[in-house]
Amino acid sequence: MAVKKNKNVAKNENEDPLVQKDDISSIHARIKIFETPFATQVLNPKANEFCANCLRGPAPGEKLLRCGGCNFSMYCSKDCQAIAWLVHKPECKRLKASFPNLPLTEVLFLSKVIDRIQFLEKNGDKLGVEAERTFSSLVDHKKDIREDEEKMKHFEKIFVKMGNFRKDDMIEKGHFFDVFCKASINSHSIHTNAGNEVGMALDLGVSKYNHSCRPTCSMVFDGYRVCLRPLVPGVDAENTEQAFISYIDVGRSKFVRRRDLKSRWYFDCECTRCMDPEDDSLTAIKCANPACDAPILTSETEEPMNIACDKCKTVVEESTVKAAQEYMKSLPASFDPQCPADIESLPNKLQDLLTKAEQVLHPSNVYVARLRTALFHVTGNLTIDNLSTMHTQIYNNYKMCFPKADRHVGFQLLHIVKALVEKDERDEAMPYAFDAMNIFEVCFGLDHPYYLQTLALWTYLEKKLPKTKEELVQLTNFSDNRPIDIVTLLKRANMLPSSPYAASTAQPVSTA
Repeated sequence: MAVKKNKNVAKNENEDPLVQKDDISSIHARIKIFETPFATQVLNPKANEFCANCLRGPAPGEKLLRCGGCNFSMYCSKDCQAIAWLVHKPECKRLKASFPNLPLTEVLFLSKVIDRIQFLEKNGDKLGVEAERTFSSLVDHKKDIREDEEKMKHFEKIFVKMGNFRKDDMIEKGHFFDVFCKASINSHSIHTNAGNEVGMALDLGVSKYNHSCRPTCSMVFDGYRVCLRPLVPGVDAENTEQAFISYIDVGRSKFVRRRDLKSRWYFDCECTRCMDPEDDSLTAIKCANPACDAPILTSETEEPMNIACDKCKTVVEESTVKAAQEYMKSLPASFDPQCPADIESLPNKLQDLLTKAEQVLHPSNVYVARLRTALFHVTGNLTIDNLSTMHTQIYNNYKMCFPKADRHVGFQLLHIVKALVEKDERDEAMPYAFDAMNIFEVCFGLDHPYYLQTLALWTYLEKKLPKTKEELVQLTNFSDNRPIDIVTLLKRANMLPSSPYAASTAQPVSTA
């Protein structure tokens, strides 16, 4: 039986984990802002929490206002409701006619895309939604979608529902298929700073950017507005040859990333990370020698074989490798802590999965890290002796998955700070707080609460100020989900256009 030699890449455990300040200062002033989307839509479950126009939540102490026509769409102000009227007017009558049946979010979104196309055909691009590129120029992958049986079943379902919603305003099937394909391939989700999905958008400028599992830019949202911020020095967000974004959650293995990209965007990812053999360290399994801590590199799809550990020379049997590969492929892609059916059983389910994973997978394995993170978020704790060590392991895993200035890395650093502060190891916590502060400066800007809160945390630790453990721990928890104030950035740059919409014909709004 052939034995594969394990190509384990040695790591420098003393490598400086900090994001260098010089790197961060060079990132500023090369951002790109998009604030004229082709179409947007709040997710139906979030319709009572976010404005249907700007996709922001209400200001502190304020309530959203409900459209008096359809009694569904909500707005953060009368100004937002008036601005949205051009888009909402045709939708308003359809929603009223559909009551009490609410169309799917996707139906509402695609209907707005159709309305926008028809508006452009009649009036031209008065609003600048096609300033970056035209809708007709978008990639559609029609051939791939036609060959995708499940996708075509979904299209047929949406076509019927769209006809029921638009009635006499429905377009012919071939035209709708074109809209469906282009919107499916080129739209993106809208998230809060904390990563919660609240809506969807088609922005023709954003759609120009290609994917990389090692992105050089991040998309930061202020409602529907997008701020494209470089994550690494030397990248100009204007330059699509340098600026790459991630279409998916890159904190996963190559097998899962490629599978998800292929299923929705119909391409085989060959980015620098997917072609890097070191990426297999994310799916490493344990050495068969219990006394050896070396990772045994493999992947979910690699041909199972005997693998010799390059540290202790113990051979991991083919059957063990295959069992670990199959277990990784069997794990769920995600866990929903809000699902009523799972809310009681989820903690035990996660613990069982984690216990089995830790028996066969190396601590650096991304599946172990994600299971630990999920269990921590669901229960608020982990049954592990050294919590700070566990968070450090997850942090090291994140560094392999995300760019060093990614907000996910910053959030994980704060978990380490919290664990160390709770152990009264404040000197050890200080450099991690500094690193998190620098990351949030890149991701969110100098005037954002996440940065300011972490700046205060690092200052208290660095100056050794007499703060209680509770006060420091509180600074590791973010309760302010305020969006990035891109409008202010636009005003400073004199880039914010005046509203092209007439406000006098909007439906009245009422307090929800």
